[in-house]
Amino acid sequence: EVFARHYAPVVRAYLRARWRGSPWLQDVPDAVQEVFLECFKQGGVLDRADPARDGGFRAFLYGTIRNVARMHEDRSTRRGEHSFPTGLEEGRAADTEATLSRIFDRAWAESLLREATHLQQERAHQSGERALKRVELLRLRFGDGLSIREIAGRWEAEPAFIHHEYAHARRDFEAALKEVVAFHHPGTPGEIERACVDLLGYLD
Repeated sequence: EVFARHYAPVVRAYLRARWRGSPWLQDVPDAVQEVFLECFKQGGVLDRADPARDGGFRAFLYGTIRNVARMHEDRSTRRGEHSFPTGLEEGRAADTEATLSRIFDRAWAESLLREATHLQQERAHQSGERALKRVELLRLRFGDGLSIREIAGRWEAEPAFIHHEYAHARRDFEAALKEVVAFHHPGTPGEIERACVDLLGYLD
C-alpha cells in the first residue's frame, strides 16, 4: 500500500503519456498493476534494485515501466488487438522515448515534492501554530504566487517578519525534502544534496 501510494502516480503518468491517442490508454490500470507485480515478485525489481546504481531506484522503476509497456504492446500486437501507438513507430521511437523520460522525471519530482510537503505538514502539526503558518506561507508564496509584501499585507504583519518566517519555512521544507530523497535515493549527505538539485531540475 505504501509502495503504491508513492509510485502509482509516477507509473500512471508515464503510461498515459506513452499511450496517449492509442486504444491502449484504457489498459493503463492493468499495466500499473503489472508494474507492481514485476516489482514484488520473487526475484523481481525490488530484489535486484541496487541503490548504488546511477539514478538509484528511479532508474530501476523507469526501466520496469518501460519494459512492461513494451511487453504489453508486443502481446497485444501479436494478438491483433491494437496497432502500434501513434508516435512510437520505428524511426521516431528514440525521440519519443526521450520525451517520455522527461515526463517520467517530472512526475517523479512532483511525487517526491508532494511527499516532502506532507512530511513538513505533519511536523508542523506537532510543532504548533507558528510552524503551521510557515506551511501556509509557502503555499501562498508558491501556490498562489503572492509576494512577501502581499502576504505581509494579508496577514497584517511587518514584511521583515514575513521574510524571516519565509526563510525558516524554506529550511523546514529543505529538511523534509532531504529526508524524502534519502529514503528513495540513499547516499552520503553530499549525494543527497546533489539528488535534490537534480530533482528540482526535472521541473524546468
